[in-house]
Amino acid sequence: MGRALVLISFGLNLLVIISLGIRHDRLSALNIPPIWVWSTIGIMICLLSMLFIRKTLPLIVCGCWILTTCILADEFRSLRKGVSPTLGKSKNISIPNSIRVVTINCNGRNLNIVRESLDFNPDIILTQESPSPKELTSLLGESGNNEYKVIGGWDCAIIAKGTLKKKKYPSVLFNHATGATLTITNGAEIELLSLHLERAITRWDLWNIECWREHTQRNAERRDQLVYLLEELKKQSSNKPIIFGGDFNSSYQSNLYEVIPEKFTNAFDEAGKGVGNTFTNYFPVIRIDHIYPSNHFSIIDSRSVKTKNSDHRMVICDLIIN
Repeated sequence: MGRALVLISFGLNLLVIISLGIRHDRLSALNIPPIWVWSTIGIMICLLSMLFIRKTLPLIVCGCWILTTCILADEFRSLRKGVSPTLGKSKNISIPNSIRVVTINCNGRNLNIVRESLDFNPDIILTQESPSPKELTSLLGESGNNEYKVIGGWDCAIIAKGTLKKKKYPSVLFNHATGATLTITNGAEIELLSLHLERAITRWDLWNIECWREHTQRNAERRDQLVYLLEELKKQSSNKPIIFGGDFNSSYQSNLYEVIPEKFTNAFDEAGKGVGNTFTNYFPVIRIDHIYPSNHFSIIDSRSVKTKNSDHRMVICDLIIN
């Protein structure tokens, strides 16, 4: 029994490593939970095996799990750069012409989360599950933030300082994205896109083949949506600087992110410190909200911020246009 439990734990460890290595759609169910969840399960199985056999072999497998987690866990990459975030509520005034971008899921069109984001004085806010443009415009007027303009769709919206011109995306994506061209005070134009990809499958009966099929299908659907959106964004941008972001509804271990062109950089990957997980707000276990500026920008800083009115955390980054 003890050796069987150790073998199960070691086999699970290999399976998780393989799934993260090849990131195939058919293994997408394994890539949704963060790796430390699987590590916890594997270590618990090893500890249980110690009731039946000597500790040496289980401890070796536990060490394999710990090493795997330290190497592959998303959280460790940002923690290596610093434990505490350095991006504050006020932009660094020593850096002229910096642009602050926020993305936030509004948790069922909650205006209060937009109020929270305004406390950080952003230049651009990308929202998902967004209040209507009329509600957003009214809120900005009430709070004296008349320098902001609003472009919105069914689910996503863009709030920004400057002049916004809405871009038309195919109707098949009407509830997944809102795009606009932003003209800032120095005359530069930036192409913006707020996106909200298809929700994840929440079933975890992994012993059921239908569960694997549903995860595989949904993962492929989200990737197809993102490919389609990025193709449309490329057509719309005419080589202008681009910032896109939002709620990708997929853990950062997914193969979804492999379709993003190299000209875009994940802002938190580049400059974020601390833990960047965004869902859920009060117990963040995965990172599904992201901001991607094109290579026209330098990324100064980024962080994930706990909120009061959403089930997601905000992602904020400071950029300079090159």
